[in-house]
Amino acid sequence: MVVRSSAKGLVQLLGVRKRLRDHAINALRPQPRNDGTGRWLRPAISRRKWKVARKQAIVNGTYGTFDFEAGGWLPEWDEIKEPKVLYPTKSKKSDRTRAERVERIDQAMKAMPEKIKEYRAAMQARKPPPGIETFIKRALTKLRTESSKKK
Repeated sequence: MVVRSSAKGLVQLLGVRKRLRDHAINALRPQPRNDGTGRWLRPAISRRKWKVARKQAIVNGTYGTFDFEAGGWLPEWDEIKEPKVLYPTKSKKSDRTRAERVERIDQAMKAMPEKIKEYRAAMQARKPPPGIETFIKRALTKLRTESSKKK
């Protein structure tokens, strides 16, 4: 960003210098209101003006000192960004739960021969017992259904 030395730029910088002189680091941070509402006031110096003033101090060689007449910027006023911690991506749920799924399937497969035997026994129990009685009952029901369809 090019620092302009226009009159308007100097006036803005003068306002920034006044606030820095009066409030120091607190001019750069939001402040709580004293009326008990729990609301906050915005910083006295906007982020844009803050960065312009810092760049002007670097260009003018006054970085590291602060004087109201000459301006400047102190290193403790720089914003310290917290380091970003990289976390692994969330990925798909099927990928995250794959081991649990395999374990659950393995446990179910161990019990599968027993379940198959129980199922086959239940299916066999549902069938009517073989013999002449069953044959006659089937034939009679078949005749009854055919005669009811003809009517």
